[in-house]
Amino acid sequence: MLPGENHRDRVLTAEEESAYLKAAATVGDNILDAHRHALEGIRATQRGEELIEPRDPFLLRDVTTILIDCGLRPEECFRLRWEHVQDGAAHIPFGKTENARRTIPLTQRTAAILEMRRTAAEGEWVFPAPTSSGHIEKSSLKKQHPKAWTLAKVAEFQLYTFRHTCLTRWAAHMDPYTLAYLAGHSDFSTTRRYVHPQVQTVRDAIERSRNAQSGAKLATANAATGTETAHSG
Repeated sequence: MLPGENHRDRVLTAEEESAYLKAAATVGDNILDAHRHALEGIRATQRGEELIEPRDPFLLRDVTTILIDCGLRPEECFRLRWEHVQDGAAHIPFGKTENARRTIPLTQRTAAILEMRRTAAEGEWVFPAPTSSGHIEKSSLKKQHPKAWTLAKVAEFQLYTFRHTCLTRWAAHMDPYTLAYLAGHSDFSTTRRYVHPQVQTVRDAIERSRNAQSGAKLATANAATGTETAHSG
C-alpha cells in the first residue's frame, strides 16, 4: 500500500467541493488584496521598502482542482513537470510500482487551469517552489488549506480526501479494472474498497447477461433449423 492509501474514510459532497474550491479562490484573492494594501502602506510609500510580490496566490485552488478531477495522489500532483502534461492528459511516469505509471485524461476545467499556468511558466515544474526539490511540497499548502475549509464551513480534512472523493465517484461509473488503472493501484484489493455494487446495478448486469445468453441460444437454434430445412429441401 502506497503512502496515503489508508486515508479513505471521508468523501466530499458536491456541495462541499463547490464551497471549498470557491473558498480556495477567495484565499488567493485575499493574498493579492493584502499585497495591494501593503503597496499603499507606510513601508512602501514612506520607507521605500520593496515588497515581494506573491509567488503563486491561487496555488491551492489549482492543486486541489487537479486532485479532485484527476484522482492523483498529492505527491504525484506536486511532482508534475510540463513534459508530463501532453495531448489533453496528465502522464504519471513515476511511482513505487509499475501500476503507478499511467495516463489520466484532463477535465475541461483542469485543462484550462494548466493552460493558464503554462503561459506563465518559467521552468520545468507545473508547481515550482523555493524548496530543495524545486517543486511544492505538502508544507507549501499547510497554511492555505485550513483557511479554505474554514471559509467554506467544511469539516477539517486532508488533501488526500480529494483523491479518495474522485475515485469513489468514478467507481460508480466504470468497471473496476479501469478504475484500478486510473488510480494507479498495484493491489486490486485496494480498488475493491471503492467498488460497492448497488442492487439495481447487479440486477441490470444479470439481465444483460441473460439476454445475451438467450440471444446466443436463439441464434444457435435458428442456425440448426436452417440447416435441417436445407437438408430437407
